[in-house]
Amino acid sequence: TIATSGTPQVLHQIRSQLGKLVPVHKVADFPSNKKTLIREMALLKIVSSKTNLEKSKKLCKKYQATVVDYTSKSIVLEISALKKEIDQLIKKLQPLGLASVSRTGVVAMTKGSEVYKQI
Repeated sequence: TIATSGTPQVLHQIRSQLGKLVPVHKVADFPSNKKTLIREMALLKIVSSKTNLEKSKKLCKKYQATVVDYTSKSIVLEISALKKEIDQLIKKLQPLGLASVSRTGVVAMTKGSEVYKQI
């Protein structure tokens, strides 16, 4: 998934180039407005003391992250949110022992019954 902006000519060129990549299944143009849902998913691993793991667990509730793995030395969180929210959570988890981050990149879908325009 690629998120970008630019003039109509630049966007046309980007779409054309993306269509040449293998394997591209679909190219869709989602406007960045209130009619489009935009999210990113991330897995975050914290390796730290029990105290910091508990702090991480409490912090994840504020961001509606889910604990997907928990041991005495580590915790793995899953979050689906806006990019800026994930960036904020990452910043707050760094001093608590954030060891690894894996992100999907942006995904999008229109709200309601409207279906995206395939190009």
